Amino acid sequence: MLISGFQLSKGVERNQSFYFMSLTSSMGLLGAIIVVIAFIFLGHEIDSYRFFEELPDSAFKKMFFLGYFLFGLSMSFQPLYYKSLRKRVSKSFILVSLGCVIPFFVLVWSVGKSGNYLDRAFFVYIFIVCLLSWMLVEVANSNKQLPTIWFNLIRSTILVFIGIFVIWLAIILVTNRQGYIFGFTLLDISQFDISSRVLRGNLFIFLQLLILMHWIENFSYNAIQLKTRDKQVQGLLLEKDLLIEKLANSSTLIESGALSAGLAHELNQYLARIELNSDEALQLIGQESVKPEDLKQPLGNILKANHLAAKLILSLKKLFNRGEESPSLCSIDDLIREIVSLYSGRIQKSHIQIEFDLQVIDRQSIWESLFRQVVVNLLSNAIDALDTSSQNNKVIQIHSRINEQGYYCLAITDNGPGIHGQQEAKLFNLFATSKSTGTGVGLWLSRYIVERHQGSLIYKNLPDNGGVSFIVTIPPGLKPKWGS
Repeated sequence: MLISGFQLSKGVERNQSFYFMSLTSSMGLLGAIIVVIAFIFLGHEIDSYRFFEELPDSAFKKMFFLGYFLFGLSMSFQPLYYKSLRKRVSKSFILVSLGCVIPFFVLVWSVGKSGNYLDRAFFVYIFIVCLLSWMLVEVANSNKQLPTIWFNLIRSTILVFIGIFVIWLAIILVTNRQGYIFGFTLLDISQFDISSRVLRGNLFIFLQLLILMHWIENFSYNAIQLKTRDKQVQGLLLEKDLLIEKLANSSTLIESGALSAGLAHELNQYLARIELNSDEALQLIGQESVKPEDLKQPLGNILKANHLAAKLILSLKKLFNRGEESPSLCSIDDLIREIVSLYSGRIQKSHIQIEFDLQVIDRQSIWESLFRQVVVNLLSNAIDALDTSSQNNKVIQIHSRINEQGYYCLAITDNGPGIHGQQEAKLFNLFATSKSTGTGVGLWLSRYIVERHQGSLIYKNLPDNGGVSFIVTIPPGLKPKWGS
């Protein structure tokens, strides 16, 4: 049972039921080994003694008793095993259950010194009947929740076992009171009881084989369940990575309403310049005294406005890029300026001042389209925070540097209300948002993207309610790990 248990439990969660059955097997094996050793090495002078109580105090008698004590203690773990199949058994219940065994063996030891064989057998059989009855209850209860044919066979065998011991208890009780039964004396009944141990031993082995079969079935079932769960978990993890990748590369993270309004404002400005300069050029063409050089300025202004509009559209295209490109070297500072220019209309509308302190010239290895999402989310959150503030001097500071470890550090700081205490614990949780129109995805995904770049995203509330700073740190020379 011990060997099969360890073999079957490889790769399976070793729960409380495993340890109960393992203790049963190991302690039972240890008890049996001690008894065998006692007989082999110390039992050469016991042939003249028929019963345990006749043995003189010796190392053999103590080892013999110790072996049976361990064996009896090990059997107490079997009902606990069946109980643990339904629910976790408390430590106090385990200690009380095992504690009941010790007084019984003390009683048996005392009777074994002063009483006779049948006196000792009477107490032993009472203990066995109590133990089997407890096991019968636990098996019956477990069978209600986890029905199996082995439970039915075990229950039937236990009932037969209990019936045999109840009959023997009645015989011993009558024999001890009358001195005989059906013409048989105390000595005859004692000898007959010893001889019938072969029958009881075979029945005990049969019961243990049934328990072993159930244990094998139980662990095999657990192994199949665990393997199935592992496959399900792997599938869910794969789906999670695919979902996050799609989420990171989708445009749903952009606050389309506010951004569209800003972009429309910017494009309208360029179109207005083109229209004004086109009207000016047309008016000049209609004049006879106009020279070709006079058309250079309005046409140049038209060309410049067209280039700026094209640049704006190119930045917008990058913002909505699906992110399928490989990681590449990119100037994050230039990326930041480009994104801020996209939000310039919204920034002006909110009367926010942007202060740049971008000190990094070197390019970093990043996934550009994904990292854009991080900057967009942090910048958009800063603008939203300042929109809720009634102060006049609204400022967003964007600072970049290379720290002492050679990491690229980006800090986006606003002088808004900051992060409140009730928001701090779940700030980066999925679907956690303090905005009425927010999705609760932005900060969670931003941190996920930064961590996939082997970096970190943290925040610090400024003192005296002076706002909040979100800090992105990216290590040098490391390629991003997406979907790992």
